[in-house]
Amino acid sequence: MTIWNRYYQTVSKNFPEIADKSFSIGYWRDYLFFITILYLIPFSLVAIIPGIVASLVAEFYEIIFFDAVLAVVLYLIGFQKRLSIQAKKVLFILIVYCFAVILFKTLGSYGPGLVYLLAVAVFSIIIFQNKYALYTLSINVVFCFAYGLLIHLDLGGIHAADEDRLLSWFAVSSNFLFLNALFAVLIPRMFLGMQQTLDEQILLKEQLSIEQQKLQESLRLLEKKNDELEQFAYVASHDLQEPLRMISGFLSRIESKYNNVLDEKGKTYIALAVDGADRMRQIILDLLQYARVGAEAHQFEQVNIAAIVDTALKTLQTTIETKQAVISIGPLPVIKSSESHLAQVFQNLIENALKYCPAERIPRVEISHQELENCHQFSVNDNGIGIDKAYFDQIFVIFKRLHDRNSYPGNGIGLAIVKKIVESLNGTIWVESELGKGSTFHFTLKKN
Repeated sequence: MTIWNRYYQTVSKNFPEIADKSFSIGYWRDYLFFITILYLIPFSLVAIIPGIVASLVAEFYEIIFFDAVLAVVLYLIGFQKRLSIQAKKVLFILIVYCFAVILFKTLGSYGPGLVYLLAVAVFSIIIFQNKYALYTLSINVVFCFAYGLLIHLDLGGIHAADEDRLLSWFAVSSNFLFLNALFAVLIPRMFLGMQQTLDEQILLKEQLSIEQQKLQESLRLLEKKNDELEQFAYVASHDLQEPLRMISGFLSRIESKYNNVLDEKGKTYIALAVDGADRMRQIILDLLQYARVGAEAHQFEQVNIAAIVDTALKTLQTTIETKQAVISIGPLPVIKSSESHLAQVFQNLIENALKYCPAERIPRVEISHQELENCHQFSVNDNGIGIDKAYFDQIFVIFKRLHDRNSYPGNGIGLAIVKKIVESLNGTIWVESELGKGSTFHFTLKKN
């Protein structure tokens, strides 16, 4: 620890008022006074030695006496904890007024003395509370009046060369008092405005803290609800699938055992019931898949998009060969994202492109990438049936279907899952399409 740090800690212990930092102007008044004393003590000690020597040579013993009093007062102010900071301020102002008298006597009352006195007044207005500003002004009025009286009575021959000593003093000191009054009004008003600003900032900070607490509480409740929803989804998927399996199993047994008894209408009813149970089971599985999206934190890693697309095409190889689809793939990047979720996005988009294509048309799917300033944009273009502009937003809604199941099978949840995944990765997705000519699905992923 350096000498200055030790000295700082020693002096600061004697100013307990600045121990707890606050946002009030009163605190900063006290802190300014503390810093002034902190630097004044070593500077004054350095200045005392040449001052005493010069005073002895010039036989000006008032300075020696003043330096001795100053040393005692600075010791009381800087190293006595029992004195309050307000008492220390009063002691300090008294000592500087004493020094003002010495300046007036040695350097003249019209120049440096009044400038010094003005500086003292301004400093007093700053370090004391606003109500003491007028007290400072009153002290200076009394000081100027008393000193003017000394000039008028010619006590001590202060201004022997000036025939109109009192008038000259009045002319100069009145300007000083005007400046003193101006500062006594303006500085407290400035501090008042600063305090109001600080109070507003404190109020805003408290309101922000309250809102943050509310937000944290909302997030905790949301996490709890998400956990409950996820748990419900798992339980529902198991509990609902079991009776459906029983229904399908018993219907199949009925069809097998009583095949000769049932007529065609009965067999049709059984087939419809089995198909309905199977579709219900698939809906439950799709719902479970939808609920899982975003429930777990993404594992971000370096992802080769070309490899993801290749895996998706292998999964859909049978459909591609059956429909003799033509797949065109442009250059694809390696990015940092969630591999498993992006694989699901590309597979669903490619599968939709193959599904929603007229039977008489060979499906053509083009997968491309464009690097933008802040994100990567991927596009999946097809030559399918297209989408009316009125339904651009609706196609991303869960279970929203634009066609009957006989024409295009599915539960209408694929694009809803895609949208939820992309948004969970802080991306956006949209579609451009022309009815009868095809669609292009675009989605973006941020680089950072």
